[in-house]
Amino acid sequence: MIGKKDIVVLARSLIDQNPNTLRRPESYLQHIEMTYDIAEQIVKNVLGHYPVIGLHPREVAGAAGLHDIGRPMQGDQTFHELRGAQYIEDHGVEKGVAPSERQVSVIAQMVRPHAFVYEFWQDQACREKRKEFEPFDSVLLLPRTWQESIVAYADLSIGKGDKDGQRISVQERMRVLIDSYTRNPERADPAVARSVIKSEERIFRLAKRVEALEQGRLSDRQIDRYGFL
Repeated sequence: MIGKKDIVVLARSLIDQNPNTLRRPESYLQHIEMTYDIAEQIVKNVLGHYPVIGLHPREVAGAAGLHDIGRPMQGDQTFHELRGAQYIEDHGVEKGVAPSERQVSVIAQMVRPHAFVYEFWQDQACREKRKEFEPFDSVLLLPRTWQESIVAYADLSIGKGDKDGQRISVQERMRVLIDSYTRNPERADPAVARSVIKSEERIFRLAKRVEALEQGRLSDRQIDRYGFL
């Protein structure tokens, strides 16, 4: 299973192949490393409470580190989640993501439903951009397992600006995103802003579940119930 150092090497190679797609490549690399670390720590904390839950730190952390692997591939990063998952499915064994096609597919699906991609897919402003991936079942854009939920949570737990690189609450991160996409002239995008706002309630529910799992506050029945949504 791919580790953090190899994920960074892979990400750097994609940046080198597409040198003008990211404005701040070093910040991007820091983000994927932090996401890896947070996901790995969450799984270790969960296993401390639930030793037989069946989560594997290296697998979930690997998916978390790869969650934005689609970003360097294209200047227009709309649906980078899907582009990254597709790249993993197509090249994962070759690139050492995992030793088997089945494991690669599992990791690709952990990558696919992060952030607010489900709401963005539904937005009519993205109708033309959806065609790159159609036909496609949008249900795959909702986290349905604990692994997918932890990856999505870890991505939204990293601060920006004066809290760059720090673990913060998902609620705080969502406030920053809404502010960025509605008030920052360089990033203002009505479709993204609508999608972030529309996703808030869903993402806050996800965060609440992951935090309860990490803190050992769920019964076995709740773990089974919430793990497949």
